Amino acid sequence: MARVLFLTSRLPYPPREGHQLRSWHLLQAVSQAHEVTLLSCLRDDDALAECAPLRALVPRIETFPLPAQQSRRALAGALVRGTLGRQPFVAEKYFVPRMRARVCEFARDADLIHVDMLPLMQLVRAARQPLVLNAHNVEHRLLRQRADRERRVAHRLFMRAQAPKLLRFERDACRRASRVLACSDDDARELAALAPRTRVCVVPNGVDVERCRPGIDSPQPARLLFVGPMTWFPNLDGMQWFLRDVLPRILAVRPDAQLTIVGRASGLEVPLPLREHVRLAGFVEDLRQEVDAAAVCVVPLRAGSGTRLKVLEAMAFAKPIVTTSIAAQGIDLVDRHEALFADDASGFADAVLRLLADRARAARLGAAARAKAQARYDWRAIGHELLAVYDELLRAPAVDRFTDQFVERELRLAQR
Repeated sequence: MARVLFLTSRLPYPPREGHQLRSWHLLQAVSQAHEVTLLSCLRDDDALAECAPLRALVPRIETFPLPAQQSRRALAGALVRGTLGRQPFVAEKYFVPRMRARVCEFARDADLIHVDMLPLMQLVRAARQPLVLNAHNVEHRLLRQRADRERRVAHRLFMRAQAPKLLRFERDACRRASRVLACSDDDARELAALAPRTRVCVVPNGVDVERCRPGIDSPQPARLLFVGPMTWFPNLDGMQWFLRDVLPRILAVRPDAQLTIVGRASGLEVPLPLREHVRLAGFVEDLRQEVDAAAVCVVPLRAGSGTRLKVLEAMAFAKPIVTTSIAAQGIDLVDRHEALFADDASGFADAVLRLLADRARAARLGAAARAKAQARYDWRAIGHELLAVYDELLRAPAVDRFTDQFVERELRLAQR
């Protein structure tokens, strides 16, 4: 049993967002085999009072509020440094001096360090043990996609200026890591190009196939479902496109169609003519009731990287899925056999209408998708893949990259 120092950008429990789900399930796998210390940033919307299962899993947990969320002055300082300095804004936003000091202290006794989000790599400046970076996305690519779709001129210019900084930061992080964990083959190839000497391993996203079981109730005949918070740009962009260009085409044929959006809806404006057809459910404790009621799950994302947990959950629930190619990226879904793919508004609307009209075909697609989720995307099997990466690193001969004096100097700097 090794001693693992695990760093997260927010509390992984309760897992209300996609990256929390991945962090939570990977942490479960690691904790079953190793002694884990968790150091986590604490965001304003993290629920400390609800994290009893996390404390039962990991007895040693320390949390650190994000200064950029605690005060406007700190946020403004991060923005200025991210604009004028070398580091990107996202790194400055997640720079927590107290957390960096504790990382340096705990790193002395750790056998392996797991960094569960790119910005936190700045907190690990000296590591003599294996360093694992969990790359939820290819972040610089995601930022460029967002800049290309941003309509506000000032925001677009800021993002484009940030992209080269984020690319440099991501390249440096991948080069310093002993292993990089990618969510998909596409991400792995792009991350490996940034750091050819670092091994990139695909540890895909998964789903709890036992918890996400098909319901016994019949779905409502024209109910559509989208799951995902609008706080993540690809979700907001995709849903804006769906409401503007796709849903009106569906309603022209099926005026009884209803769309439910599960997840925080802040920033999403539903056009007035569509409001009677759109329900904003917000965050729900148990997704199963909403999924059971849905006839079709829609995933109209036009940007992003990694793999979409919403797609995997819909697969496990045996729901028929209409998705864009980008949204299904990194998932072994076969078009017309396990889901329907469409990348333009007319094609997407037609695919939804075909499934609403043909319930037998919709059921066949859903059953095939669940079979694929069971065979390839169960979190338990994915946890074993992560542990295999750990075991390989822990068996390798130790390499002293830094002297004890350097570690001491880094600790003193972090405490200033």
